[in-house]
Amino acid sequence: MGVMNRSRPALPAIAIVALLLAGCGSAPTWQKTGATETVVQNDSDDCRVKARLAPLPERYISSPTSQSVTPQSITAPVLAREEQRAMFEADEFQKCMTAKGYTAKR
Repeated sequence: MGVMNRSRPALPAIAIVALLLAGCGSAPTWQKTGATETVVQNDSDDCRVKARLAPLPERYISSPTSQSVTPQSITAPVLAREEQRAMFEADEFQKCMTAKGYTAKR
């Protein structure tokens, strides 16, 4: 039974990854008048890198509140930060593409 208890913290992580991957399937197509497929891909790659390297604002960074350390007390904040980071990067990417003159089409 000890093995089953150790795998439980992984269940929320698996669920989060599944949700994030599901969200990737519905990504918009970015369009800009006169832009070739290569230009769109290069701009997209550039914005993706900029979004990954952008510092996470303090409003997304939470401080530890738990006095006792358990697998759940460690896993939950880490997952929350990963979710926040993913949402922040998606937002930064969209802002970058929009600033380059693109519009999102679904």
